[in-house]
This record gives sequence, structure tokens and C-alpha cells, in this order.
Amino acid sequence: MIYIHGILIVIFSIYTGWMLALIFGWLRRNNKKIISSITSNSLSVLIPYRNEQENIPLLLKSLSDLQYSTEAVEFIFINDHSLDNSVDTLMLGLVNFPFSHKSISLEEKTFGKKRAIEAGVMGAAHSVIVTTDVDCIHSKNWLQEINRLIDSESEFIIGPVINKKKPGLLANLQQIETLLLAGVTVGSAKLKIPLLCSGANLSYTKSLFNKLQPYKNNYNILSGDDMFFLEKIIKNNDMVHVEINSNSIVETEGAKSFTEMLSRSVRWASKSSKLAISLSTFFGAIVLIINCSILFMTALVILDNDSIVFFIKLCAVKTIVDVLFLVLLANRYNRFQTIIYFPIMVVFYPFYLFIVSLATVFSSPSWKGR
Repeated sequence: MIYIHGILIVIFSIYTGWMLALIFGWLRRNNKKIISSITSNSLSVLIPYRNEQENIPLLLKSLSDLQYSTEAVEFIFINDHSLDNSVDTLMLGLVNFPFSHKSISLEEKTFGKKRAIEAGVMGAAHSVIVTTDVDCIHSKNWLQEINRLIDSESEFIIGPVINKKKPGLLANLQQIETLLLAGVTVGSAKLKIPLLCSGANLSYTKSLFNKLQPYKNNYNILSGDDMFFLEKIIKNNDMVHVEINSNSIVETEGAKSFTEMLSRSVRWASKSSKLAISLSTFFGAIVLIINCSILFMTALVILDNDSIVFFIKLCAVKTIVDVLFLVLLANRYNRFQTIIYFPIMVVFYPFYLFIVSLATVFSSPSWKGR
């Protein structure tokens, strides 16, 4: 039993060390002085979509409220073979859209989000690309914050994405998850070891995209346009300037049911398994192992009552670190209502990750009918 306890101590120590480092990164100030830009740099915002007729009106309302020069930005909407009324809904909404825009559709034998982004980059009139998703709501200063970082010669700008505020148990459990992921995104980027990024809040230069060709050899994978790009960035770390845009928030829709939530997680996990071994995959493995260890320790306590004190001590240390991080994030993004759901998350998440792991191995994820 002593050997099992020793292994568990090592696992929990690695996890705690990672989280403390990320908290330090989150709290770390950016010593680099970024001068506020007087002029608005020219941006091309790419928005791929497929079967999104319900989300398009809210998206256009959000984009219309952006505070940015109408002459310095273009929006490119790329239709990935939608089967609903997305195209007609978009065309109707663009009638009074205040910014320059264009709408393109993928050719018959070309499909997928990665191909849509490539088509958007090819058709972009400007040298700086910004990407987002249709189911997102953007802060009014979203593009202004990106503009500030462009002036600091950043080539790849990562921004956090969190779920919209909604009542209910499922919504708040997802809220906690996205808050912690946002913390990992910002904290790791400030430490200059970016672990995560999201295509819903991403910016990069057109020249960098063309140079790295981030989607080469992975078109067959349903998602991952963001993480495959980050993987290429990490491999070329000496030549690419990565910056974190922590002041500009993008909110996205959470899953409406547990089945949808599970399906989304399986799709993301399947994507991660295709990435090369790196700090990102190592961190993901640590999170999975620590949660599986909690399930193992639960069984251990049932078989050996003497282990209960050991179990409580390890879980207490992990919980303190997680709560500290969550409080910092909730304060920054005004999500304090989620904290009361954290005890439920502590019990729920190990079982959930275990189910996701099994589903990833024994099922093939689908997305929007594919």
C-alpha cells in the first residue's frame, strides 16, 4: 500500500505544481509596454459557419456593436455547405451591417472548418487575420484590444473564451470548466509556454499562416483548427512572437444537454489525441490522470479504511489550489455565481472525464451531421 500512496503523492504533486505555476502566470504582469494605437490596423475577420441559422442574428448584433473603424475591418463569412437557412438568414442580416463584408461558399468537394478558414485567408484583403465562431458574443473592445497587440509586432494572438452566463446546474458546471480553461490559456501564455488556444478568439498574420500551413496532413480531423496551429507555433517558437489578449473576452454557447456536452468533449478529446506529444498533451494527460486517481482512491478507501485520512489530505490540497484559481478567474470575468457549484463539480468531473475517455476510445465523434 505504501508504494501506491507514494505514486499518488507524486501525481498530486505534479498537478499542484502545474496549477500553482499557472496561477503565478495568471497573476504575472506583462512587463512589455504596449502603446495604445491611435490608428486602427486593417483586419480581416473570418467566420466559418455550417447550419447556424439560429445563432447568426445574435452574432451580427454583437459584431455591429463593435467599436472599431468601419474602414479598417472586413468580415468574411464562409459557408461550409449549410443544409438549413443559414445563408438566407445571413444575407438578410447583412443588409444593415455597418462593416465591410463578403460571403463565400466552399466548393462542392471542399468541406470542413479548416478548408473554410483557408478559403477565408485566401480571400482576405488585409494582412492580419482574426477568427471567431458564429455562436459567440464579443465584447465591444474586442478588435481594439487585438489592434493594440498588433502594434507590438505580435504574430499570433491568443484570447480567452468562456461560456455565456446562464442559470442551471449543467450551464454552471460547463462555466467552471471554461473558466479554468481560460485560466490555463492566459496563465500559460504569460509564462511563454502556451498550452491552449481557441479559434473563437484568435488572431495571426496572413504571412505566418501561409508559411506554416497549419492544417497540412490533418484535414480529416473534424476539429482542431486552433490547436494544430498552436502546435506548429510551438515547433517554431524561436521565430514566432506569441502574445496573450486577456482583456478582450469572447463568450460562447454552452451545450444544451448532457448528451451534447459529452459529444463535444469527445470531439475535443479525439482532436487532442492526434496532436504531437508536447506540454499541451502532457498537461491534458495530468488532468486526466489526477481525476482517474480520485476514482481509484475512492475504491481504495472502500477496500482499506485506513487510507481515508491520506485520501482527504491529497484531495484537500488539490481542492484548495483549484478553488484559489477559480476565485481569481470568477473575479476577473464576473462569474461568482459559479463558485457555489464547485463542490458538485468536484464529485462530477472525475466520473465525467472517465466516461469521455471511454467514449473517445470506443466511438467516432461527429459534428453537424459529419
